Amino acid sequence: MTEVCVPGQTGFFHTCGQFSQCELNAATLVYSCQHDSPFTPKAGIIISYIITPILIGVGILGGMGGGVLKGPLLEMILNYSQSEATHIAYCLMFGGTLLNTVLLMFEKNPEDDRRPIINYRIAIIFNLAVPFATNLGSSLASFLPQLYTLILQELFLFGVAPILWQKAKSAKEAELKISDSAKESTTNLNDSNLHPKIELQNMEGMQEQQEQEDSMKERRKISIISNASLNQSLYSQFKQESENILPPMPVLFILGSFGLNQIFIQMRSTNPKKPSYVGIEDCTWQNDFMIFILIVANVLYDYLIWQFGTSQEKQFNQINFLPKERYFTPISRFFKIYAGGFMAGFVSGFLGMGAGFVMVPTLLYSGLIPRCASATSAFIYLMISLNNLITLLTNHYLDWQTIILFTGLAIIGGSVFAKIGYILLGKYKIGYFVILIVFCLDIANIISQIYYGVVFGKRYGLEYLTHANKQCQ
Repeated sequence: MTEVCVPGQTGFFHTCGQFSQCELNAATLVYSCQHDSPFTPKAGIIISYIITPILIGVGILGGMGGGVLKGPLLEMILNYSQSEATHIAYCLMFGGTLLNTVLLMFEKNPEDDRRPIINYRIAIIFNLAVPFATNLGSSLASFLPQLYTLILQELFLFGVAPILWQKAKSAKEAELKISDSAKESTTNLNDSNLHPKIELQNMEGMQEQQEQEDSMKERRKISIISNASLNQSLYSQFKQESENILPPMPVLFILGSFGLNQIFIQMRSTNPKKPSYVGIEDCTWQNDFMIFILIVANVLYDYLIWQFGTSQEKQFNQINFLPKERYFTPISRFFKIYAGGFMAGFVSGFLGMGAGFVMVPTLLYSGLIPRCASATSAFIYLMISLNNLITLLTNHYLDWQTIILFTGLAIIGGSVFAKIGYILLGKYKIGYFVILIVFCLDIANIISQIYYGVVFGKRYGLEYLTHANKQCQ
């Protein structure tokens, strides 16, 4: 809804804000608030641009994206509307995660220095749900008045806060225990996550003994040798894949899910003024029918991936490979992780923020240590932000100047300040600190959403907050 204003009014609650001007819109002939250009040389804007990369880096340490700045920085300080702040947050998400994710691919797992810090197998399940859920949430948010969105954001943020605080305490206790035990033993992949791997029989010695046996035992010996050789081959194959910086199969599954969703998502229209690339217009039955097609396509693809993951984990059990890492089996575990990914994507699309508030706790409850949970969350965020950015670009919600500026600031934050933070966390062994960072950002967003509701409601009236963003006739 347009931010209608009255020219000449003064006072904090009666103006357009410090970085907006009340100007006549030539198209509608109505006075409305127009935000200053992002390159306006004002002290407040310049200072905000200086601290943005730092805050992006801090947010990434906690497994978060640029959405955490939507309330405190974009709405409270820079005075962007909720819609504008959401779209700018998409740029911050993408820029912050782009180079940071590339750098994380070369980081090693603190529990095993031969494996990557990103857990790609659990990322597969998250990314099965994320693209679909993100767009579903975004489509629903376009019909919901801002006041209802603010209330839902507050309920969500309040619910997450005590969970994060408790997890920070638990993670600190766990890391202290790990630090003590690390002095006595070293964990590596050959131990298969603290469990001894299968002891393959000495085939040469067995063969000498079996030469004295009858034909039945001879056949049995050949079978044992064959099974042992097969197990050894499987173990080597899985071990090599688990140590790969960018394992081909998981990445292929993730890109497949992303591509499948984008094909059908782009066939829909989310802008009443702009039809999709196949000519489907918003607010039509064809547009709604595409959601049904999207659901069917996701169910079929997810089932195929689940079948593959289940089959692979049965082979893991056969050779006792990484016994602590089972994400597709039992099926209840798969659906819990899938639900976490769906909720993360939906929250990102619906609220324009907070996906990390869901992802990090879900990853921690799935057995990942804080550093791995943070890194894996950042990787998943890359796919979420890419999905959001494509939606932003195809619907022309922001001008190119704004997109390039905030994406560039986020790239600096994700590649420089996040890297510095990772080094400090690794050096001082305080991985639990990333959860405290997420907790602090959660509190900051609670305060900022209250601020937004009060200030913007006073400036533009209650109708501004209760009027639906989009209405179909």
